[in-house]
Amino acid sequence: MNEDFETFLRRFEEANTAFVNGDPSLWMPLVSHSEQTSIFGGFGGHELGWTEIGPRYEWASSQFRPSGAKVEFEYLTKHVGTDLAYTVAIERCTVAYADRPDPLAHVLRATMIFALESNSWKIRHRHGDPLSPKPGTSGP
Repeated sequence: MNEDFETFLRRFEEANTAFVNGDPSLWMPLVSHSEQTSIFGGFGGHELGWTEIGPRYEWASSQFRPSGAKVEFEYLTKHVGTDLAYTVAIERCTVAYADRPDPLAHVLRATMIFALESNSWKIRHRHGDPLSPKPGTSGP
């Protein structure tokens, strides 16, 4: 039986919260080990394939200190098909970065693509980048 996508999303949300507290242990099992997996991470750059993505996620999580941060998810849209799903969300929290003394707001635009692999949902692509204010009406 396939894992229900909403149940998976709750696990993903819990893993995301642990991630921004410096603990990638819940996140890593949710990521596809396919060489087609990709990320455009919140710290910049891009990676393709598990051999690049695994170490990058470990590094990214190490940029945070445990702080009790809890990520809040505002899903703008989501779609679930038979073997692919996606979400478009704003992720908000206040985090403690490893190299900064004071907690800071951490707000990302996050587009995620998930694939059903062996009856379990896996992260196949993540594009997360800082949410910037929209330019005023006189801008482009």
